[in-house]
Formats: sequence, structure tokens, C-alpha cells
Amino acid sequence: SALPQLERFERALSSVDIAVEPRVQLVPPAVGGGEWPLPLDESVAVLDSSFNPPTCAHVHLLRSAAARFGVRRRMLLLAKQNADKPVVGASLPHRLQMMELLAREEVEGSTVCGVTAHPLFVDKARALRALCGPGATIFLLVGYDTWERVVDPKYYPEGRRDDALRSLFGTVEVVVTSRDSASASTMAPGLSAEGQAAAVRSGLPAEVTHGRLHFMPNDEALAAVSSSAARGALAGDDPAAAAEVLPDCIRAYAKEHGLYE
Repeated sequence: SALPQLERFERALSSVDIAVEPRVQLVPPAVGGGEWPLPLDESVAVLDSSFNPPTCAHVHLLRSAAARFGVRRRMLLLAKQNADKPVVGASLPHRLQMMELLAREEVEGSTVCGVTAHPLFVDKARALRALCGPGATIFLLVGYDTWERVVDPKYYPEGRRDDALRSLFGTVEVVVTSRDSASASTMAPGLSAEGQAAAVRSGLPAEVTHGRLHFMPNDEALAAVSSSAARGALAGDDPAAAAEVLPDCIRAYAKEHGLYE
């Protein structure tokens, strides 16, 4: 039933706290649990998003990264706070429930859901390293629109950005994925995937990135898929539009719980 389920997600959310050392709490029972910390030679692809709601693009990105980097383990990661966005739309427990529905549709046992209290990427990287153990390789996926914020000096103390990013790249591999600029409100209009790739490659000195910064072009049809478009399709009761951008399990869940209406 829905209520005990949501209580389980509320417990996971209340177990992480921004006032203490960054950590990731896996949502029990961890679908695809396996061993954590991971074995030394294991790797994991982590998709960090607000999942409001999870879309077909989220699924595609995680599968693409797993294929490209030869990764068997995957994680959907939700931060309780976002550096820029207030929590509107679906509540965080509902988002975790939808993330778990997605995880259940992946290769048996491959995908877990996690939650953290920390909105900044440097802190998420530290939290993931603490969870995964010292030897595992962590690929942290980020859309180009989010990457622009990660490298924006305004989120760091004066003159400290590069030090913070050195710490990020010392901890994880970062995979920037292209976005359609029309679907990402913060991006310069008309910036192509090639333009995004060039900006990523030229944006930081090599002594900061340690060769751990990667660019992955998104499928063009899916690069335009955004959670805001999905919310619009659900709110406008447009089943055809919703079917194009949302997995069936998410559409059914949103309808059942009256989300985004």
C-alpha cells in the first residue's frame, strides 16, 4: 500500500542531514543491493537529478553511460536540497517512489536509489566515495545545463573554484551529457551538442580535471525531453505527449496519485 511505502522513503530522507559530513543513504530494501562498499574493481554510474518526475531521458542516459563506460552498477541519486530549485511538484517521498519504479525496470539487481542532503557536486562526490569505498570507479552524470552551474565561480568562495573542482575530479569521473538548449531554461539558446562539447573540453585546465572529465552526446530526440515538459503533459491531461516522455510505470503512478494535476 502507498502509505507504508512513503513512510519508508520519509525515513530515508530524514536519515541524511546537511549539517553533518556528506553521505548517501541507499533506500531500503535496496533494489540491486549487492555489496556496499563496492569491490575494488567495481564501477558505478550515478545519475543525480531532481526526478520531478523521472523521464525516458533519465533511463536512456543511465543505460548509455553504463554501456559506454562498461559499468554494471547504477544509481539514481536525489538531493533533498537543490542549490537553485525549491521543492515544488511531487513531494520528495513520491519522487523516491518513482525512482524505485524505474530501478525495478532495469536489468535485475543493477540499479539502486540513493538520497543525500547535500546540493553541491563536490559534497555529493565525497558522499558517494564514502559509500562506494576507496577502490571503486564512480561516474557522476550531469546535464550540460547543470554543468554550467558546477563551473560557475558564484557557487564558491572567492578564488576557490578550481581547488573545489580539483577535489571533485580527485574523487569521481564526471560525465557531462548534452542538453537541448530549448528545453533547459538556463542555457544560451541554440548551443549545439558540438558547441557544448567544445565548451566542456576548453572550460577547465587539465591540471584540474586529471583526465576525468568526459562528454557524452545525448540522443537528439531525448535531449529535448525535460521534466518540466513531462509535468506540462500530465497537468494538461495530454496522454500522447506524456507517453512520449514518460515510462509507463511513471505515468501510471502520477495518475494514481494525482501528481502535477
